[in-house]
Amino acid sequence: MARHHKISVILALLLCFQTGHAEWVKQSTGTLSWLKDIFFIGPAKGWIAGSDGAMFSTTDGGRTWVRSPKFTSDTLNQIYFTSETTGWLLCERSVYDRTADAASYLRKTTDGGRTWERIEFKDSGRDRIKRLVFNKDGAGTAIGESGIFYTLQEDGSSWKKSSSSFHFLLLDGAFSDHNAGAIVGAGGTILFTMDSGLSWQKASLLGDTAIRLNAVCFAGHETACAVGTKGRIFYANGLRLWRPADSGTKADLNDICFTDVSDGWAVGDDGTILRTRDGGKTWLDVVSPVTKRLEKIIFVGGRGFAVGFGGTLLAYDAEFKSSGSVREKRN
Repeated sequence: MARHHKISVILALLLCFQTGHAEWVKQSTGTLSWLKDIFFIGPAKGWIAGSDGAMFSTTDGGRTWVRSPKFTSDTLNQIYFTSETTGWLLCERSVYDRTADAASYLRKTTDGGRTWERIEFKDSGRDRIKRLVFNKDGAGTAIGESGIFYTLQEDGSSWKKSSSSFHFLLLDGAFSDHNAGAIVGAGGTILFTMDSGLSWQKASLLGDTAIRLNAVCFAGHETACAVGTKGRIFYANGLRLWRPADSGTKADLNDICFTDVSDGWAVGDDGTILRTRDGGKTWLDVVSPVTKRLEKIIFVGGRGFAVGFGGTLLAYDAEFKSSGSVREKRN
């Protein structure tokens, strides 16, 4: 009886593993563009943006992606929608563009992405804007080179340059579902706010701070993690003091996301994928189907997606074991 009981337990454990196991699967995109960003407005509707004006959209949760008609050859570094109809593209002109035009500019849609109006950053010069950050109330901040700050004005379209005492390259930012926010960048820079971005203070870091922090994400109201070069990860409870975590990798980490207060993911160069189940304190390496640089990662509706260099698109879900598809959108 004891032997039969042991066999039953083993079979049950194997069944649980098989039914609960999911893996990252590479999807075909039909492009070699460097995919820079992915964003979902809900569990069904999402977008991908990248170099050479590449854009894709989905209305079925990422099972299929439609390639949008090309309207620019500039790089689309970020795509963000504040509602079903209103969205932003953060665009970057070629480094070989020697005109007097600013290096970065915006495009805004108010019809769900059918048309995109160009909007310029005034007085930005050749400083490049690296990220748009929106708080829970929809207030927008644009950050970038030389500590540059822009704030979205009440008209919902124009952006005003703000004075800043921070001069390092700023690369990413995030807000919690509360009033807390964080911005990260070069020189081990982490800025935090407790008033939805009205004021910013510099946080303290323990450990090696001679790094570039590429991305930050909140796991709770005032709990967050930041990732950067050399596999560095920092986590904080309260945002004033950030402690190092052992990532187990030396690869540059480019993005991070959390699905809840405990479960989080990070991606980086060489196809690196990491996972934490304790809020960012410890991390484990996850099998990756690619060796190319992964740029962004997102989870929505129980499904995960990662995009990166060379048209790379990964999906995480048992039902994605059958290949997804990308098709051309016809005018």
